[in-house]
Amino acid sequence: MIRARVRALALALALASWPAAAHMMPAHHGTLNVRESSVFGVLAVPLSAVSFVDDDRDGRASASEIATHEAELQEAFRARYALTNQGNLGTFDLVLPRAEHDERDEESLAGAPLVLVLSKVDFDRPPTGLRLTLDLFGEGGGDDRFTITATRGADREVAHLTRDRAQHAFFETPGERFLSAVALGFRHIAEGFDHLLFVLTVVAGLSWRRILAVVTAFTVAHSLTLALAVTQVVRLPGRVVEPLIAASLVLVAATKLATREAKPKADLAVVFACGLVHGLGFASALGDLGLAGTPLALALAGFNVGLELGQCAFVLALVASWGLACAMLARFGVTPSPRRATVLAAATGGVGGLLWLAARVAGVSSAP
Repeated sequence: MIRARVRALALALALASWPAAAHMMPAHHGTLNVRESSVFGVLAVPLSAVSFVDDDRDGRASASEIATHEAELQEAFRARYALTNQGNLGTFDLVLPRAEHDERDEESLAGAPLVLVLSKVDFDRPPTGLRLTLDLFGEGGGDDRFTITATRGADREVAHLTRDRAQHAFFETPGERFLSAVALGFRHIAEGFDHLLFVLTVVAGLSWRRILAVVTAFTVAHSLTLALAVTQVVRLPGRVVEPLIAASLVLVAATKLATREAKPKADLAVVFACGLVHGLGFASALGDLGLAGTPLALALAGFNVGLELGQCAFVLALVASWGLACAMLARFGVTPSPRRATVLAAATGGVGGLLWLAARVAGVSSAP
């Protein structure tokens, strides 16, 4: 029975877009091949993620070591690799770890720094909402990410998984992909404390009309560079963009502290220039967090909508908080000063920006 299953698995994998028969599968890669109600998988698991296999500590997983630890490997794989269809967990029919060997190189018989795992997961019906959850990341260089290629008939999709993004939903509808991009943009702005502090510093002490003006300038600017960056027209590495974002926060804070009288045109120019820098940071996040398999225009539109929803929600929360504070203080006969609010926000933004700038410049300087 086991031999029959292995033969069936090998046949299905041979039909995959990236056949398992190709020797020396690249590290940190995997394939999923959907055939009717089953999903056949091949995953190159870094040895550092299953270090218990390496008995002789030579950094390689040999065939004998994998045979010795086969049961442990199967248990670890089942616990740290999951496929679901519309939220329903698939059932493992087969988990087969094996050593990688390149027939062209006899030295590879000593093993490789990875364990190749063949698997078959069954569902009660053909999967239409396939989601992979993976926790087989290792500690070695580059072992913290996977590139997974999934095929289903003529459909092919590539996903990039990391420790921070260990799930991916394959073969979503355009509407689902758009909403995923919106959620990704909203989450990014909600977790981007440097961006939020920048917005706080910009809008503090302003009237509704001026808030609308500066937020619009910021939106237009970062939308422009976001589009240019994701289409590869303009591209700067993160080690350059991240310090510039921190520096933009320091610049806006210094401008706010140094200027007592409103200068709308100058403020808009500064915010627009800083927004261009922030757009490059958003583009980096869009690429790193991943919307692989989503058409570029759809990913860009959804991500940008998510950013704006998050930004608007934050501004509305700030305005509501300021209004509530003014109402509470008015009961005690105290009238809050917009200028004091501006100074407090700018001082906070300036200190935060300086700390981020120092940390990011130091990180760049210490990088190999």
